[in-house]
Amino acid sequence: MYAAILRIELRIGEGARARQRTVRAIVEKIHRHFNVSVAEVDRSDHPSDSVLGVAAVAATRRELREVLDRVVDAVAAHPRAEVLSVKEDDV
Repeated sequence: MYAAILRIELRIGEGARARQRTVRAIVEKIHRHFNVSVAEVDRSDHPSDSVLGVAAVAATRRELREVLDRVVDAVAAHPRAEVLSVKEDDV
């Protein structure tokens, strides 16, 4: 069994309320589609930036990497979010 944590820094330049809605929509979509744990872990009070933490477990390292790559692609494809950086740590 393999586990990894992914940290995704985002910029959402729409104001606090719109940012909050966008983050919530991204978190729900990632959790629902990829069956991973995800939460906003930093900068929740910042008006335009957010940091998402994603945790995943898989039977093989390859499967784990594929899931996390698809998560990053899905976040990057969101029209209201710009991915600033991605950091992956194996557990």
